[in-house]
Amino acid sequence: MTLKILGIIAILWVLQGVLTYFQVRNLQNKIRELKKKGRVGLGSSKGRFSPGSIVLIAVDDDGKIVEAYRMSGMTVFARFREFDEIKGLYLQEVSYYLSSEKSGSLKKALENALEMLKEKN
Repeated sequence: MTLKILGIIAILWVLQGVLTYFQVRNLQNKIRELKKKGRVGLGSSKGRFSPGSIVLIAVDDDGKIVEAYRMSGMTVFARFREFDEIKGLYLQEVSYYLSSEKSGSLKKALENALEMLKEKN
């Protein structure tokens, strides 16, 4: 009985590793895609017992957000979704969006991405 339980745990652990690999590959592909459109900012926020978030932002030379994606969730099944709320805004205007954002992890990830973009200037 103990051997069966250990076998199931081992299979689930390997499955999690495989799914994590595909999630990281998805992230790398998104970054590569966004780099073609401009400077890229990446921000993340990990929640210990709450959903974590990742934000990807592509900005043109004028500081306008041309593409933005976000991923939130607690599992390896989370996928990137378009972040339409900030798409088309200038970096200076995002602070208005931040003041209204309720999700702590998404807000923190967005702040990290913006900070990364400011450092690249």
